[in-house]
Amino acid sequence: MLNLYEILEVSEKASKEVIEKAYRVLAKKYHPDLQVDAEKQEAERKMKEINEAYDILIDEEKRKQYDLELEQERQEEKEKIEQEYKTQIENDVQKREQNRVYTQNQEVVQANENYQRTQAIEYQKKQMQMEYENRQKMQNEINKAYNDAYYTYLRRLRI
Repeated sequence: MLNLYEILEVSEKASKEVIEKAYRVLAKKYHPDLQVDAEKQEAERKMKEINEAYDILIDEEKRKQYDLELEQERQEEKEKIEQEYKTQIENDVQKREQNRVYTQNQEVVQANENYQRTQAIEYQKKQMQMEYENRQKMQNEINKAYNDAYYTYLRRLRI
């Protein structure tokens, strides 16, 4: 909806006299007969807008009705902007929550990976310890068998 006050270049609180004066000034400025050929069509279009605006704003009843419609349009625009703002805030909150959950999930995954690494290292340590102990047992058994064989050899020699 075109703002008729802007078309006539007056305030919304302008009196009838101010509206009439603004109309006369604009009518002189945009009258098609006072324009060159190239600008006549634009001047005719502008004059139609000016005449429509003047017809509505000069009549008290039409002006009151227009002011109500203008206020309603502004209220609807305000509500639309508020709804868009609210939707944007809700979207931002939802994105933050998704990011928070994603970050928590990543932390859990990282913790699991760290735990698995720790478990693998512990397993490797146990394996190495068992291998060491097995080598020690085997070495002890070899040493015992060698000593037994040597003792038996010495007994046969009767030394």
